[in-house]
Amino acid sequence: MSLQPWDVQTPLAKSDADVRRPIGYDRAVRTVTEEVLRMCRSTVSRLVALLVPIVALALSACGQKEGPAPAASAPAMPAPTPTLDQLKGATVSGIFDQAVTLTGGKYDGPPAEPGAASHPTAMLWEPAVVFGDMDGTPGDEAVAMLSSNSGGSGELVYIAIFGVRDGKLVNLGTAEVGDRVKLQSLWLQQGKAIMDVVEAGPNDAACCPTQLARKTYAFEGGALKQTKSEVLGTLTIGTLAANEWQLVSIDGQPLPAGAKPPVIHIEVSAVRGFAGCNRFTAPIKETAPGEIDVGPAAATRMACDAAAMDLEQKFLAHLDKVNRYTFLAGQLALSWTGKDGSGTLLFSK
Repeated sequence: MSLQPWDVQTPLAKSDADVRRPIGYDRAVRTVTEEVLRMCRSTVSRLVALLVPIVALALSACGQKEGPAPAASAPAMPAPTPTLDQLKGATVSGIFDQAVTLTGGKYDGPPAEPGAASHPTAMLWEPAVVFGDMDGTPGDEAVAMLSSNSGGSGELVYIAIFGVRDGKLVNLGTAEVGDRVKLQSLWLQQGKAIMDVVEAGPNDAACCPTQLARKTYAFEGGALKQTKSEVLGTLTIGTLAANEWQLVSIDGQPLPAGAKPPVIHIEVSAVRGFAGCNRFTAPIKETAPGEIDVGPAAATRMACDAAAMDLEQKFLAHLDKVNRYTFLAGQLALSWTGKDGSGTLLFSK
């Protein structure tokens, strides 16, 4: 009996997968797997090489203690403002050939020649001291006026700037203002010292100045200099009308403690005010620049304590004799000279 093709039985494969695998499949899988593992090991090695220093740096930073923050620098403190007491003992340059030191606001030097009667003197004008910034540095300076005399009839007037540097009073600059100049007022403005003065005009005797001027002083190139000077006119009684004046002393003597100081206001033809107890008014006439005639005063009739009445009577008696007016260290001086002597009423603004 002959066999037909369909009668031959082929052994079955172990599985369908075995039937579908090509020759060399298993070897290829092993090769690919080994390559992937090799690549993974290489990548991990590179990552480890990169991460190790980073981790070490991080661990090192964690182990360090944070140092204290740098202390903020304290802002510079402004220099203290000079005091009047310091100025009374200041050392001043620019007045004489050598610097001099004040004692109680004055300097009394030795005579130029042994046995000579004249000797150099200098004096601080205490009522005229003002305070403010003159050099642009933190803290205020003191601006003072001084006068000097070397034995003659002249009186040279100076402006001086003082500041506290490293705890010590220093004369920062001194400049001459003029001979026998009368100070009316002094003020500071934007680092400049400005003053209204009475100085000798073209036709004035040196003793009796009548020309009104305004002078400006400032630091230039590290030195105190006059930067401007302008003539404002001629001294008249109207110059006094802008202010109310309070009595400071009579003939150089201060008022009694606790006393109400007399106060005056000068107009073109009258002087009015408070005499110490009563209100008063008196006629006034200007006979020449700096010269006046004051008439008898009319006053109210209030009664006050004995001290006030004594002050009032003394004040009105002096006022009735006044025949001149001028300025002394920024204060108004009403003075008189006659057969029976002389006297001065000194007022401040």
